Amino acid sequence: MAGLFGYRLSPESGATFQTLAALLDATMRGLVVMALSMLDLATHRTQASPFGAATRHEWSLAALGTASIASALLEPDPTIEWDDERLARLRQGLSRLTLPDR
Repeated sequence: MAGLFGYRLSPESGATFQTLAALLDATMRGLVVMALSMLDLATHRTQASPFGAATRHEWSLAALGTASIASALLEPDPTIEWDDERLARLRQGLSRLTLPDR
């Protein structure tokens, strides 16, 4: 998925995609386990403008946690050229990930 959206692992991070998956999994599991005793944790939202965003938006803790990990380990792939052909391939790839209409 990272490559599909034009990202790669940051060489400086020393991480692998297995590292990324383990950290994301641990974050989500931790939030689920904590939510068992702190019920409002699952529905808590915060207004934030992380990662240099120009405007504030509502973020769940799960979204903020996973996006934080991803932004720490991923970077835009400088070898990718965003042209019409690339966008067409991206659309095609995304269409394969959706459920067909009934």
